[in-house]
Amino acid sequence: MAATAGFRLRVEPLKASHLALIASLADATSAIENSALQNLLVQSWFSRLDRLLPDPLNTRLTRVLSLIETSSESADQINSLLLMRSSNRRNSCWQLDVLSLGAPRHFSRQQALRLLIQHGLSDDIARCRSWLVRCDPNDRPQLDLLRELGFQPLRQGRVWNPAQTVSSSQQNRSVPLPEGFCWSALTRDNAKQLLALEQASISPQHRQILDRQWCDLLDLSGGGSMVLTVDRDGASQVIAGLIRRPWGMDSPRLELLRGPAWDERIGAGLPAALSQLQNQRICPSLLLAEDDQQLSAVLESQGWEPGALEMMLGRSIWKRVQQRNLGGIRPLESMLGRLQPQQPQLPTPSLAPRR
Repeated sequence: MAATAGFRLRVEPLKASHLALIASLADATSAIENSALQNLLVQSWFSRLDRLLPDPLNTRLTRVLSLIETSSESADQINSLLLMRSSNRRNSCWQLDVLSLGAPRHFSRQQALRLLIQHGLSDDIARCRSWLVRCDPNDRPQLDLLRELGFQPLRQGRVWNPAQTVSSSQQNRSVPLPEGFCWSALTRDNAKQLLALEQASISPQHRQILDRQWCDLLDLSGGGSMVLTVDRDGASQVIAGLIRRPWGMDSPRLELLRGPAWDERIGAGLPAALSQLQNQRICPSLLLAEDDQQLSAVLESQGWEPGALEMMLGRSIWKRVQQRNLGGIRPLESMLGRLQPQQPQLPTPSLAPRR
């Protein structure tokens, strides 16, 4: 809790009483729907039962913290929400996402963010060793604060949006796939192949923090998630994938995954998926690595437009591994026995010439 001149900041789990405060903010009502907030409230309440649930049900928890500015002279005001979601079934890695609803009246933005994020990192329900957070790379105050709190940049991506003006003929057109290509839903078999592609394309530190298994990818099925497979020697080989990205309260977004080496077959099969996405009622945006020039060229040729940059940062705290006591090994002192250096030590002779 932070305080100054009769005003203070406090952090609380999202409550039903907070919904009315959020609805009173003009900026918040346009950015966040009340139904979405109610859904988050239910998910956050369910996460409090974490300790009472058996392990098979203890998956994909959600926590929401509210940053409230209050005083004795004015009504409470909610400035931000911190949305926390577990990114895998083991809850070993959580995603942090700050939803700004309004600027603090008597505190700096950095003071408010520091208090909110520190409460999230010490949350007794999230309790994990690894964290992921996304940030606008041009937001220097938030980026400096995250670096100060131990987060390190992992990856920088670019959001791509469908063309704003699309004719009805273009919207309803269907691009055929080349022979031997197929976009299919996520299954147990292709999720394992897609995970191998993802792990090969990110840094070892990112893999350690993410701690993802094939079943975690399978949990992201639906919402447009699919994989691109090609026939090879009678078997299906995964060469790319579109994975639903549940971050914040954004509109639908898919992340495009591929291996570290460019495969020309991806450029041949991707236009069919982009056409299928544009035929949806709400076309999702796409996220891909900023330095992926090949995929950027394919999206640009299909009329997609580059949007905002997004930096992924990670923080991990690993427990020190205690050295095992190996039987039969004696310390060095006991092996030397009574051998001791000369007592007292003799002075080292000087090598300087005598006068």
